[in-house]
Amino acid sequence: MKHSLLIMFFSLMATALWGQSEQNIISIGKKYSIQSKILNENRVYNVYLPSSYQNSLLKKYIVAYVLDGDNSKFKEVAGIVQSMNAASQLKMQIPELIIVAIENTDRTRDFTPTYSLNYLDQENITAFSSSGKANNFMKFLETELMPEINRSYRTISKNMIIGHSLGGLFAINCLLEAPDLFNYYILIDPSWFWDHNYIGKRSREILKSKNNLKARVYISLANNFKEDSRHYKWGQEFYKLLQANSSPGLSSKIQYFPDEKHLTVPLPGTYYGLRYMFDGLDVEINDIMENPSVITKAYEDVSKKLGMEMKPDESYMNTLGYVALYDRKIPDKAVSIFEINAKNYPLSLNVWDSLAEAYLNRGDQEKAKECYKKILALDPDHVKAKDQLKKLK
Repeated sequence: MKHSLLIMFFSLMATALWGQSEQNIISIGKKYSIQSKILNENRVYNVYLPSSYQNSLLKKYIVAYVLDGDNSKFKEVAGIVQSMNAASQLKMQIPELIIVAIENTDRTRDFTPTYSLNYLDQENITAFSSSGKANNFMKFLETELMPEINRSYRTISKNMIIGHSLGGLFAINCLLEAPDLFNYYILIDPSWFWDHNYIGKRSREILKSKNNLKARVYISLANNFKEDSRHYKWGQEFYKLLQANSSPGLSSKIQYFPDEKHLTVPLPGTYYGLRYMFDGLDVEINDIMENPSVITKAYEDVSKKLGMEMKPDESYMNTLGYVALYDRKIPDKAVSIFEINAKNYPLSLNVWDSLAEAYLNRGDQEKAKECYKKILALDPDHVKAKDQLKKLK
């Protein structure tokens, strides 16, 4: 009996401790795997979902595919993305993204477009002996991984790729050889040296004749002059080819980081790359408070630039509305902000409730009643809306 009681005691203790540890875990994503017939191997990938994913069930998201996506890279990119989209902190530099970080098995094989044993002026680099299978990895992305992601999550048909070093080389190869695979490219200090600057030569062949590219391309360059000045030279040459291309849907930017090395440039390169991709979303809060319609105009402009409809984030606008209502005490501006939110998200109970609160603060009971009626039309059992309508009769 004592033995049984001891077992029960320790079982309960273990359960309590396990429950406590579960509650204290800060999780940013989950690890998955897919069996690839094309690559003939199992591939592991990590997925980060935005904070709104579980609650905003109609919302769809751009997917950012991150190469070299081990745990460290996954956390790095997820942290940057979370920091750049934080409604509660009034930071809205980018929209929410789904992140798919793909772990490596043989990065030289997967990321290189040609077979080569060359590194700058050195030949017979045995570490490159598996090179030249980038087309297979592209096919894996297009026909196996991307369909799996699109089946599993609410995605927009716009994809981003973030690649550093050989990953940047692979991303450029996608732009040239499979331009419909991605729409947004963050190229972080790509390996221009590969196969005697193969990618530069191929870019000259393709970019001179192609005039229907639709992409935003950001290139970051590190300070690699101690190793070889050709890294910088080849990067600038590629950028000039992009600038000279006649495709109306192609835009590009290059940024040199003199204080960063090849291995330290990914963090600033990712941040500034994302800023460039969604340039125009970061509207000054004071401008919004003065004239709320500026945020609508900003999102219309960005939508045209990106070729997709974008709306100001519901949670962000709600936070701005309450800042205007209670912190800055400008109820008319608060009403305007909440009205924009209600127009953009008419099926959200929360936006109508917030708008009603702003109307009541301004003394406009009739308009507040209309908001509560809209809530009841969406949810006939909504207790607060029923109670408020009774009070306002």
